[in-house]
Amino acid sequence: MHSLDQIYAFVSVFEHHSYSAAGRNLHKDRTTVRELVKAYEDVLGFELFTIAGRKVNPTERAVQLYPQAKLVLRQNEKLLEFGSAMFMEPKTQLRLGYDIDFPIELIAELERRCLAQFPQVRVQWIETHRDAALKLVSERDLDLAILPAVGGISPKYPLIFKHLGYISYGLYVGAQSKLANKAEFTIEDAQLEVQYLSSNNMNSDGMIQPFSSHTRIVSSHTLMVKMLKNEGWALLPLPLGEYYVQKRALKKMPTPLLANDVKMPFSLFHAIGMDQETTTQALVEWCTELAKDYFR
Repeated sequence: MHSLDQIYAFVSVFEHHSYSAAGRNLHKDRTTVRELVKAYEDVLGFELFTIAGRKVNPTERAVQLYPQAKLVLRQNEKLLEFGSAMFMEPKTQLRLGYDIDFPIELIAELERRCLAQFPQVRVQWIETHRDAALKLVSERDLDLAILPAVGGISPKYPLIFKHLGYISYGLYVGAQSKLANKAEFTIEDAQLEVQYLSSNNMNSDGMIQPFSSHTRIVSSHTLMVKMLKNEGWALLPLPLGEYYVQKRALKKMPTPLLANDVKMPFSLFHAIGMDQETTTQALVEWCTELAKDYFR
């Protein structure tokens, strides 16, 4: 019968291609990790790794086994987190993270409901980006976060997530800039003109990435719109872009680069077991309800 220690050793060696590196990752010495892997091989009845120089290479059977072993470890982490969450005290403070591109009207409605339902709970709304926020949520430094999703069913950290919907992005330029006078926005324009990109998009490894040879990173939508008045282009969420179109500050450009608007998936993330806590449970329910109406 295999043990969790054996599975942890196997997965760590598989991911690091080294017994020494796996040992450092697991806070064990190289010999212990090697013995755990050998014991697991004895249980299975076949080899998991071969040695080529200093590199440890997985066998074909190890490659097939790895996804299932990884799943077992995730389930173990979830069980541990769930058990710990059962002993938590009721929340008196909430730290809620959100991405700058998520609709502010939904954030405002969540705040209104928090005030009405949990007036005694202090709430901090923290603008953040995906990579930093996921780590903070897994460490319970954030209670919940609404962030872009990048696909897959296994987040980098052991978390629970729920898909909320897709936010559409359009290509915008300053309404009075030279680019606004063009019939369409070409690939040459995208490559040569200044591209403004939010720091959140830059740090989130999502769909919206630097494309131009001259990209500038901005942390504020308001500042970005001010800069677009002079020159350059940006991919912006439609609700934001259209708000400034009505203000005659921006213009949405047709482009052969996009048959349709870019759509970015957004999800809600929280730590394992937190859905047993009253405030988090309510927030998840409210987000689900609001998302069904907003993103339909």
